[in-house]
Amino acid sequence: MAQYTLGQDGAEEFERARLALLEEVHDPYTGRQFDAIGVSEGWRCLDVGAGAGSATRLLAARVGDTGSVVSLDLDVRLLEGLASDRVQVRRHDAVSDPLPQAAFDLVHARNLLMHLPARLDVLGRLLAAVRPGRWLAVCEPDFNAIAVTPSSAAWRRAWTVFCDAAISGGWDPGYGTRLVGDLEVLDLADLQVEVIARLVRGDSMGARLFADTLLRLEERMLALGARDDDLAETQRLLRDPTVIFRAPSTTIGWGRRPD
Repeated sequence: MAQYTLGQDGAEEFERARLALLEEVHDPYTGRQFDAIGVSEGWRCLDVGAGAGSATRLLAARVGDTGSVVSLDLDVRLLEGLASDRVQVRRHDAVSDPLPQAAFDLVHARNLLMHLPARLDVLGRLLAAVRPGRWLAVCEPDFNAIAVTPSSAAWRRAWTVFCDAAISGGWDPGYGTRLVGDLEVLDLADLQVEVIARLVRGDSMGARLFADTLLRLEERMLALGARDDDLAETQRLLRDPTVIFRAPSTTIGWGRRPD
């Protein structure tokens, strides 16, 4: 696959902190998703694109000593500390590396597909790793509706260059909305989908997460014509608690592989 746009190289500590914010924002939805599925003692689970490992930790706590979790990522530096008798950590390219077939009670991926080419193909490969009658669970954001109030010309200019920078790096910032149709193509049994929209204050976890993501893309944005003063104003808005930030919507979906 192409180099991951938000890879750790050269920004290890910053990316660790950014992923910690991402986990704080998304872990409640992931926990609710696992509750709805009924993940429990003895399950064999696969966490693909595990990032810093919070979903892996949630799964490991649920499957107990008789279950197992395989935690995969292109860069496993933030996952290595989770390795145990219960958790296996492996380097894995979700686009090109094979997965065990029909081997898991649950295959989970969060904020992964938006960064990949051939997303429907990857979804199909994830589903093929699920045992018949068991579960696929995914979560993806959609950045298209984000906004700040009050807005400004600087925000609007920075926002459109952010989209250009994301797309040029192989990232689909609107994939969360497309995810529903892609899940329907898989003909999953008992398909459930939730779309979560949030209005939060500037300097909240969600606003700081997007501000830090912009910082990770800043060099790419400047190369595409972003203005330094626009980027500075955007950071100020996102960190101002008097501002209202419409955060990316989040689509979470889960369903069973047909028997």
